[in-house]
Amino acid sequence: MLGKFFKPKWQHNDANVRLKALANLASDSVELIKIAQSDPDSNVRMEAITRLSHLPTLVQLGHTSGSIGERSRQRVIGLAATDHHHDHLLADVFQWLQNPALLRSIARDSLRGIKLRHHAIAKLDDQELLFNIADKDTSKEIQYIAAKKITDLEQLKTLEKHHGKSNKRLRQLLKDCLEIEQQQQQKQAAINGLCAETENLGKTGTWEQGKTRAKVLEQRWLKLTTQPSPEQQARFQQALEHFRQQLSAWETEQAQRNQQLAEQAAAQARSQAEAAQQAEQALHAALEQQEREQQAQAEARQRQQQQQALREEKLQQLHETLKTLEAHLDAEQYGEAIEVHKALSANIKDASELPSKDIAFFQRRLQAFAPMLRELQDWRRWGTDQVRKQLIETAEHLRSDDDIAPQERAKKIHSLREEWRKLSHMEPGQQRALWQAFDANATAAYEPSKQYFVEQAQQREAHLQQRHDICAQLEALHNATDWGHADWRSLQAGVNQLRKLWKDAGTVSHKDWKSINERFNAAMDSLEAHFKTERSRNWQERTQLVEQAQALLEQPNTAQAVEQAKALQTQWLITLTSRPSDEQRLWKQFREPMDTLFARARDERQQQQQERNAQLAEEARQIAEQQQRELERQQQKVAELEALAAQSLDYKQAEASEDAQVSNRTAGELLCLQLEILLGLETPADFQQVRLQYQVAQLSETMRSRKDAQESNAQALPLLKQWYALGGMPAAALASQTARIEHIKEALLPQQ
Repeated sequence: MLGKFFKPKWQHNDANVRLKALANLASDSVELIKIAQSDPDSNVRMEAITRLSHLPTLVQLGHTSGSIGERSRQRVIGLAATDHHHDHLLADVFQWLQNPALLRSIARDSLRGIKLRHHAIAKLDDQELLFNIADKDTSKEIQYIAAKKITDLEQLKTLEKHHGKSNKRLRQLLKDCLEIEQQQQQKQAAINGLCAETENLGKTGTWEQGKTRAKVLEQRWLKLTTQPSPEQQARFQQALEHFRQQLSAWETEQAQRNQQLAEQAAAQARSQAEAAQQAEQALHAALEQQEREQQAQAEARQRQQQQQALREEKLQQLHETLKTLEAHLDAEQYGEAIEVHKALSANIKDASELPSKDIAFFQRRLQAFAPMLRELQDWRRWGTDQVRKQLIETAEHLRSDDDIAPQERAKKIHSLREEWRKLSHMEPGQQRALWQAFDANATAAYEPSKQYFVEQAQQREAHLQQRHDICAQLEALHNATDWGHADWRSLQAGVNQLRKLWKDAGTVSHKDWKSINERFNAAMDSLEAHFKTERSRNWQERTQLVEQAQALLEQPNTAQAVEQAKALQTQWLITLTSRPSDEQRLWKQFREPMDTLFARARDERQQQQQERNAQLAEEARQIAEQQQRELERQQQKVAELEALAAQSLDYKQAEASEDAQVSNRTAGELLCLQLEILLGLETPADFQQVRLQYQVAQLSETMRSRKDAQESNAQALPLLKQWYALGGMPAAALASQTARIEHIKEALLPQQ
């Protein structure tokens, strides 16, 4: 019952009353926010939004449709120029802020958020403003963002001169712009060069070369990577068309001239051809006859020369053989002399085509040597028998000598048999009895070596089997491996172990080595083919990671680039290594952009920390100023309450009618009750029932509104002022209410 008399006007049922009450509400008060969000009257909400300065609420309402959303967005635009505390929200709704003046203000304000300024700078086209921001702003990120929008190279050079040493990204931007400008100039020069070349076609009179050159120039024009300007396109096409017209006229003239020359040449050629044909037929017949006669003479001369060469060659060989025979006799090499004598005798018998005087000369010389050679043969036969007996004695000694090594024994026996073989060529048919004795002793002496070589052969066979096992393991490894999901490091370790076992395995026989080595190489090649493919794939994959890492340097968002760099680091996996030098080079290429990016992120964090510190310092200063103002305001309110309390004493002591005193007592009790409920204080026992009735009456309003302590204090002060303004009342009531008011003041004043 009492609640309706003390209900705030902004909660009044009449929309006009609520609309007028908006003027008394703070622009960021909870009440104004509540009205803007949920008042049932759209006009009241629109007015509340117009007065509201709480940017988060306005952004929330701005996402709605209709007039409420439109009014909220307009209000956000109005506050965006002065509200520096919610730049992160403004950055999220930047598409609302399309006022050119507002964008320029945000872009050049160094106290605004980096992200919001980034969006604003991206919308600017004013080159002078962009240059001022890039030159004077303290943020390296903002410097770089503004510089990216500048198109004047001279301004970029000025920026690089002022900030290049401290801002690496700005220095790199200038370098990139200069490269792009240089490339553009080169492309324009190439286009103009093509136009000039096309205009010069046909001026030298070399039309065939000009025709070919025109096709080349046209193909080069079509393959241009830069789109020519309309003026350049028209210039090129005009020059090309002019040349084609000149070429067409020249080709027509040439065709006519060539036709006339062809007709004249054809007539002349026909007459000359008839005469030439007759002369050619006569000449051809004479040449054939002469060629046949020359060929017959040449064949006869060739046969004579060949026969003469053969006779001279054979005669020369006989003279050389005779000199060899004489040389052996002079050197007392009688065995060789006997053999040469026999050969020379046989050759003379076969040389019937030689002149008789030459044959008689060689026969006389052979007859002169015959007596001496027969005597030498008798002596040699006796000497070879003595040597054979010595070989037999040596074989008997080897047979009885147990201390000699098997390999050395076999080597000496082989040497003895080789000496015997040489003697058998000298005197065949004279050695049978001695041969049996020699062979028996040599065979018996070789027996220990034979056993040794059998053991060596067994060892080589075991080594061969070991190598076969290694090959089988390699082949099994190849066949059993799922190459689509292979454990490459384990495979590499296994292959290296088998390769070491192969290297440590013993020798095998020469006849087995080729086949087993080919099997090993084939097994290794089959494995290495997969290794090579995987090594190439892994190398290509890591090369792509290097390219991605280098591309991260171009991203303006450093934090996002760092996260992507960390992801790339987790993807760097070596399945099979390449050469150490190549691996070191690739790893260095991968790490360099990473280190550069992390260094840039560190610099930006430091810069952002400095900006945050400056912002926090400014916020702390503003808060301190606000607290000081609040303290002064509260002190002023306390002084005002003390003055009201002093005046209230005069009011209470003034004479009043009995009805007025009763009315003042009732109003005072209600005010005390409201203040105690509002501040959560204990109510005296005599008024507990009244308090309960009042709270029940106000229950629905309490459920709709949850007030914090600051709001309660703000509502308590007007009520307290109303109590001080009351006139006289009965003494007992005055004493009771005064005690309650003092208790209320004690609860209220410490919170000021």
